[in-house]
Amino acid sequence: MAGGRNHDLYRYIHFHERIIPQIIEEISRFKPDFVVNTGDIIQGNCDDTATALLEMEEALQRFERSGAPVFYAVGNHDGHPHKEPVKQLLYAANSRSLGSPVEQGYYRFVKDRSLFIVLDFTEFESGDAQEAFLHESLQAGAEYEHVFVFAHPPLIPVIRPFFSKYDFAHTVLCSLEEHRVDAYFCGHTHNQIASLHRVGDYWLPQLKSSMIGEPEDAPVRIQDVRRLLPREDNCELLWGYMEDTAPGWWIVTVDGGKVTADWYTLSHSLSHKRAVAGQLTWEDGVKANATIVPEFAAPISHARPNAAEIVSVRLRAAGSSCNAEGAYKVSLNGQAIGSLPRLGAFAIRSFLPVPPELWPGLADVNRLTVTTADEEMCIGGFVLEIETAAGWVYSEPTEFYTNSHRWDEWGAQGIRHIDRSGEVIRWNCGMRRSTIRSGTTIFLSKPIVPSSARARNWRSIPARRSGCSNRGSGALTRPFPDTPMQAQ
Repeated sequence: MAGGRNHDLYRYIHFHERIIPQIIEEISRFKPDFVVNTGDIIQGNCDDTATALLEMEEALQRFERSGAPVFYAVGNHDGHPHKEPVKQLLYAANSRSLGSPVEQGYYRFVKDRSLFIVLDFTEFESGDAQEAFLHESLQAGAEYEHVFVFAHPPLIPVIRPFFSKYDFAHTVLCSLEEHRVDAYFCGHTHNQIASLHRVGDYWLPQLKSSMIGEPEDAPVRIQDVRRLLPREDNCELLWGYMEDTAPGWWIVTVDGGKVTADWYTLSHSLSHKRAVAGQLTWEDGVKANATIVPEFAAPISHARPNAAEIVSVRLRAAGSSCNAEGAYKVSLNGQAIGSLPRLGAFAIRSFLPVPPELWPGLADVNRLTVTTADEEMCIGGFVLEIETAAGWVYSEPTEFYTNSHRWDEWGAQGIRHIDRSGEVIRWNCGMRRSTIRSGTTIFLSKPIVPSSARARNWRSIPARRSGCSNRGSGALTRPFPDTPMQAQ
C-alpha cells in the first residue's frame, strides 16, 4: 500500500475509534426517530472479502448504538474493491430498518407526512432502473408535505472540482427542477458545508457533513483556502469548513409545515458545548433561511509578519491526476523551493514547505511559478500560508487550471485551460496588510486561456437531457470561461 494511503488508513482508524463513537453518543441523546448515514462507513480497500466483511460488520454495530433505526446510502469506499460487504451486510441493515427486504442501494420510506428518498450513485447509469425509481418517487412526493433526498456525493461541487459523478448529478438535478424537494443531504467531500443552490425556480439546500475530523483543530473556512466553484448568482454559501476540522452532524426536526435543520459539531472552538452551531429553517414554498450561523473563536487580525515572527511557511496545492513525479516544480520570488507531491482527488492535505532562508524575502507581493507536466490533469487551489505564534496568514486561493477537456461538462467557474506541453503558471501572491487567523490572498497576474487554435464555443455544449437547463446548478451548465416508517 502506498505511503499516502497508509497515512489515510491510520487517520481513519483514529477517527473511527475516537471521534465517531463520540458523535454517535451525542446523536443518541436526541432520541431520533431514525438516522440516515450518507455513506463511506468503512475505509475499504481491504486485501480480501473476509476482511472487508469484518470491517463492515464492525461499522454497522457501531452505528446501531444510536438507539434508532439507521438507513445507509452507499459510499464509494463501502463497496471498493469488494462488493460483498454492501450486498450481504449493508442491504440487510437497510432491510431491517425498512421492515421489508431491499436488494439494491436505492429505496424510499415514509415517516408521518414526509417522504425520504435514498439513492446509490455507485451503481447509477443514465436510463437505468434507478433513474426510473427516482422519477416515480419524486412524482409520488406530490402526495407528501415534505420530500428529502439523500446520497453520498454532492450534486453541485462547491470546492472540490468534479468530485462527484456527472451523469448522476446531472440527472438528479434535472429531476429536482421538475419536482421541488426540501433538501439534499450528502457527504463524500469530508467538508461541513451548508449552501443554497438555485434549481429551477427555487433554492435547494445542499447540506453536507462529515463525522471525521479533529475537534481540537481550529475550523478552517472553505472560502479562505479554496475558490467557490458555483456561480455566485446561483449559489449562497451559508457556512463551510474544511476537511479534518469541526466533525459534525445534522439534526432535522419536522413540525407540520416547518423544517428546522440544526448542525452540531464536536469542535472545541465552539464556545458552548452541545449547542446548535448552525441552523436553517424553512417552510413549504419559502427559501431556507440561516437563523444561526456558526461562531467559533474570534479570528486574530495582524499585518504581514516579518521574518522573525514566522514559525513556518508552506504552499497549499490541490489537483487531480498530477502523477508525474518531480515534474511540478515551484519557484517563489525566483528561487526554487522544490517539486509538488503527487496530487489526486483534490485532497486538502498537500503542501510544499518553503525553506527558512527564503522567509526574509517574503514581501507584500510575491512571485510564484509552477511548471506543469505533459499529462491530462487539473491543478490549482494554491495558497501561500504563513504560520506565526498568533495564527495563520493566507494568500487568496488561486483558480484551477486544466490541460484537458474531459471535465468541460461540469462548467465550474474558476477553472481555466492551459496548453498541455509543460505550461508554466505564474501568479503575483499578494499578502493582505490586515489578515485574519483563518483567512487571506494569491492574485493571478495574467489569466491563462486556451490558445486560438484550441478555443471553443463554450456555450454550444447542450444539457444532456432535453428540457433540462440545470440553470440552478451554476456548475453543470456553464463550461469553462474565456411514525412507524413505511417502506415504499
